[in-house]
Amino acid sequence: MLDPKNIKDVMQQSSGLGQQAQADLQKPFVEGMDKMEMSGADAARSIMQSVNQSCQTMMDDMNKILNGMQDNVSAHQKMQSEERPKDFETAMSDLRATLSNGFPEEMKNLFDKVPKI
Repeated sequence: MLDPKNIKDVMQQSSGLGQQAQADLQKPFVEGMDKMEMSGADAARSIMQSVNQSCQTMMDDMNKILNGMQDNVSAHQKMQSEERPKDFETAMSDLRATLSNGFPEEMKNLFDKVPKI
C-alpha cells in the first residue's frame, strides 16, 4: 500500500537534494571568485556530476513512488477479483421452505398500525 510517511520522506529528501545540488553548484564559483581563477573544464565537470547525481536520486525516488502506487493498484485489483457478490451467498436465501399464507410475520407489525377501513 502507498505509505504517506514514505511520500513525505521522499519529498523531504528530494528537497534536501535540490538544496545540496544548489550548494554544490555554488561552491566552484565562490571558490573561483575568491582566487579569481577557475578552470572552465573543472567547473563544468563538477556541475554536470552534481546535476547527474541529483537527477539520478530524484528518478530513484520517483520510481519508488511509482512502484508503491502500482503495488497499491495491484492489491486493490486482487481484492476486487477475489470479492464474491452477496447475490451468490446461500446464507442470504429469501426462498421459504413452505408456501406463505397472508402477510409475512415480519411485516405484520407494520400493518397492525394502519387504520382499518
